[in-house]
Amino acid sequence: MKLNRPITILLSVLCGLVSGASVAKKNDDTDISGYVMFGFDKFDASFLEGSEDDAVSQTLSGIRRARLSFKTDIDDNWKSKFQLGFADGETEIKDAYLEYGGWSFADLTIGVQKEGFGLEKVTSSRNLLMIERSMISEAFAPGRSLGVSLAGELPSLFWQLGYYQPDAEEATSALTGRVAWIPWQQDENLLHLGFAFSEREYEGNEFRINETLEVYTADSLIEGERINADNVSLKGVELLWIQDKFTFMAEWQKAAVTSISQVNNDYEGKYLQFSYQLTDGYRKYKNGSLSSPSESGWELTGRYSELLLNQENKEAQTYGIGINYSVNKNIKWMADYIQADYLDVGNDLVSGDAISLRLQYSF
Repeated sequence: MKLNRPITILLSVLCGLVSGASVAKKNDDTDISGYVMFGFDKFDASFLEGSEDDAVSQTLSGIRRARLSFKTDIDDNWKSKFQLGFADGETEIKDAYLEYGGWSFADLTIGVQKEGFGLEKVTSSRNLLMIERSMISEAFAPGRSLGVSLAGELPSLFWQLGYYQPDAEEATSALTGRVAWIPWQQDENLLHLGFAFSEREYEGNEFRINETLEVYTADSLIEGERINADNVSLKGVELLWIQDKFTFMAEWQKAAVTSISQVNNDYEGKYLQFSYQLTDGYRKYKNGSLSSPSESGWELTGRYSELLLNQENKEAQTYGIGINYSVNKNIKWMADYIQADYLDVGNDLVSGDAISLRLQYSF
């Protein structure tokens, strides 16, 4: 959410003043936190646009993202969060909301917040299994938007429903919902099944798939048509299984795009990924999202993902293997090897290899 929307700025100032006043009073109910991620990518010419004669392998590094957050307990029922994000030379408002928890059936959130869509997308970037999210999570799952939402819990069930106004250059309005069901749980072991949807009005704004092959500093090679969209319908199905040291998660997502001339384009994809704690611990889980390992130590990860642009006859697959090391709750190292295959403009199969590294510091 860029710093150029009057309503967003007004709400952000309100949340900032609430948090700032609490900090000034040294209120014990105010939590200041943040994190910095430093990334390194090395990849061959297949991850770049242009012919093989023009493109050469690249080694790039820099700050991937940085966050600074203020969370405040205003009173017994009201809370606020204000978060700034710093990346690629820009400053963005990531979260700026007020939350009311005085109702027994649901919590009310008003402001800039994450839309509830996609298990991997709602999982914090600090707790991902691999360094970057999968292609489908980046291509389909909405991020943060200005809106109002309700979220509640029932026995073995977590739900969220919200109405949003995303960035003016994208969807003009959206109704997004998600349900996470836990049909089986024994201590920390569980099975999670989820479904999410989002009905998004575009009113002629542009929709386009434009994604990298899960390497952040590489070029966007999976490029779809530029569509002046009337509306976009998103659907997603989730699965998560945690069994002691082993975690398995999978998602399938689809975007059905209707243009203003009533032409339909379908996009879909999936991923399968796992992690295994090589030392002690397990992956924590709360309110329909995956969290960090319970213990510091080594973690082995892997992922297969796929993205299909059906009418445009384009597709991509990636295969990744990774190793994570949590030194403590503040410091984490990650390393991924990625092999990618995709069909280029001439419908030729192109393959490439990449290595990504990350150092993450949280406070």
